[in-house]
Amino acid sequence: MRIEANSVNAFRPVHGGNLTAFGFHVYAVFGYEQGDPMFKQGSGEPINASTYGVVVTGATESVEAFARQAGSDAGIREVVPLLLTAVFCNGH
Repeated sequence: MRIEANSVNAFRPVHGGNLTAFGFHVYAVFGYEQGDPMFKQGSGEPINASTYGVVVTGATESVEAFARQAGSDAGIREVVPLLLTAVFCNGH
């Protein structure tokens, strides 16, 4: 999948795969890196020089609680209420 508006590429895990993040099923992996030919520049403005993360199935509050319990400071954002949550990786 390619999300043109904000220049981010998204990738779905293979069917039947069991990829998880903080114990939640990964729905998609997304990323963008300026200058990397794997990530095509869209017509929109990039969010940062790079951004990476996953979209998981789970309520935002639950995902954030598990991430913090694991010691992560990842950015957590609601995508679809009570269904999908984005986890943005930090660059360190």
